[in-house]
Amino acid sequence: MRTHNGPAVSSRRTGHRLGFLLVTTLFAAVFAAVFTDTSLRAQANGDPYHVTNYVIDAELFPSTHLLKAKARIDFTPAADLRLLAFELHSNLRVSDVVDATGKSMHFEQQGGQRLAVDMLNSIPAGTASSITVSYEGSLASAEGSPIENLKVAYVGPEGSYLLYPGRWFPVRPDGLDRFSATLHVTVPSDEVVVASGTPSSPVRQPGTVTYGFQFDQPSFPGSVVACPLQDAGDPKGYKVIPAVASGADITLYLKAGHEGFAASYGEAAGNIMGFFSDKFGPLPSGHLAIVEIEDGSLSGYAQPGMVVLASRAFSNPVNGKLLAQMIAHLWWPCLVSPATPDDAFLNDGLATYSSAMYVQESAGDNAFEDTMHEISIGALTHEDAAPISLAGHLHEFTPEYQSIVFQKGAMVFHMLRWVIGDDAFNKTLQAMTKQYAWKPIATDEFQKLAEKASKQQLTYFFAQWVSSTGVPQFKRTWAVYKTPTGYQVVGKITQDLDIFRMPVEVRVYPEHRRPQNERVDMVGTTADFTINTITKPVRVVVDPASRLLKYDDQIKISVEMARGDQLVQQQALLEAVKQYQDVLDINKNYSLAHYRLAEVFFKLRNYNAAAEELRAALAGDLDPKWVEVWSHLTLGKIFDATGQRDRALNEYQRALQTNDNTQGALDEANKYMAKPYAEPSR
Repeated sequence: MRTHNGPAVSSRRTGHRLGFLLVTTLFAAVFAAVFTDTSLRAQANGDPYHVTNYVIDAELFPSTHLLKAKARIDFTPAADLRLLAFELHSNLRVSDVVDATGKSMHFEQQGGQRLAVDMLNSIPAGTASSITVSYEGSLASAEGSPIENLKVAYVGPEGSYLLYPGRWFPVRPDGLDRFSATLHVTVPSDEVVVASGTPSSPVRQPGTVTYGFQFDQPSFPGSVVACPLQDAGDPKGYKVIPAVASGADITLYLKAGHEGFAASYGEAAGNIMGFFSDKFGPLPSGHLAIVEIEDGSLSGYAQPGMVVLASRAFSNPVNGKLLAQMIAHLWWPCLVSPATPDDAFLNDGLATYSSAMYVQESAGDNAFEDTMHEISIGALTHEDAAPISLAGHLHEFTPEYQSIVFQKGAMVFHMLRWVIGDDAFNKTLQAMTKQYAWKPIATDEFQKLAEKASKQQLTYFFAQWVSSTGVPQFKRTWAVYKTPTGYQVVGKITQDLDIFRMPVEVRVYPEHRRPQNERVDMVGTTADFTINTITKPVRVVVDPASRLLKYDDQIKISVEMARGDQLVQQQALLEAVKQYQDVLDINKNYSLAHYRLAEVFFKLRNYNAAAEELRAALAGDLDPKWVEVWSHLTLGKIFDATGQRDRALNEYQRALQTNDNTQGALDEANKYMAKPYAEPSR
């Protein structure tokens, strides 16, 4: 879990200060044990208690970025319990904790978002109990955020958003407890509040309005967005726009200037919900609110009946992959969630794959194959970090977690679909939503659903892809023989994993004919295949549709490039240089690797090295094609930065001659033709 350092904060009512001092030593010991990563996982796996319901009264003060709140937390211990551990945004300070009778509890905040509560007396297992926590604080920036450098809980005059990952109310550390919720949120009178659940009539007071929401099913209704309205006189405020969508009730809350996205995003959301309803089974409610928030937060987040998208997620054409992934979360985890952190791929991996399935539906098989190839590259960038079954040992919101849980998790569902077939795969997901609606599911329970739907024993599959690491690297040999009716391809596939067992697709490309595919059941390190064609075969490809997670020479290069790109994103520029150079050791003619190296050197203002790499990129394979225009454009910037205007103009002209406007390259070239590029100030 994510932890943040911060000053210890303790508070009690004045009359109990002495009692608090007596338990300080106890708390110190508890914190040392409870709030290490290892013990948090043990706590999650041991399930000492479960939160079942929240009643939250919150008031937002946008002009001062202040949140004041009181949260009643209903919980049930699984074993006799005295100490409760929660996470709470480190900028929020608790003033009081009381039990159901109003008796004050001992509590302490220490080390960022850690909150511990001593119930004074042990609560017997199975006894429903509650505490009420009062707290407040400023949520003005990403400082102290549970997710580093991202605002996931923010209060401000341009709009407020309190997302569940922002820990704006006390949450059990693993965040997996399903709960019902009653919310009352007070905001300035010109704002509207969006949240999950059945709304009650707003209560208006001079200058404020209180919105209420009741969500009765156990899920994750833990996010709130407050929007200042254009209709209330704020020209920069939100517009509330109903969407026309068949079979779905969709409302969009969009900022000034983005109203034009309402029609396309509303239509796309309706299509996505319809597709997923057919594949997985319908949601209990067809209502959906799509709410825009600022770019300083997550790209997207979803909870029952509500999808939040950052401004950067809106585009023309619609960002269908992201929108589909967010809407998929209405099924996983809102309807069915992972039982433990180690089962997380049943949420994020399945949502990622659901998005890819929609790509197949909306854009066709070629686009789907391209999407799965991209996902497989992401899965391999950190494949050896941990098996999927140990995802709880990884830190969320890291490249390793993204690779293992989101992308390798998606590949597991893709491979399972290939193994058991479309019909059994769809039946598995439909059984999942029927039998586990509003419940958590563990990996072994999901395996049983897949086995029942497919009538296959799948222990080998889950042992290989969920419980283990290791990826096959396929090699193939083949020969062509003339036959009375055409040609026969006889070949052999080999790979180096001894216990490997999977069906493998082989595709033969004959002259002037459509490719022919053959499914080969491979057990162990070798498998033979024979494929007949009418015209002469010219090429044989193993797993052409990226149905399996695998290595080959080209995939290795793509994976190494992806690792370099991640290092650049993390500002580890010198490490990125070495990573791209390793790629060039494999293929010195790879233009993209030369260009990425040039980008790093350009950021470091090592212009000589950057220019050399750009020249190498232009002399290379020019794959992808856009490398050409951007290499000329970047050379022009280098010449401008070093006072060589004539040479810069020559490069900008060459960029324009490519007629390639990828990512606005021609616009950039015209801009610097008119006015020289200047280095940004440091």
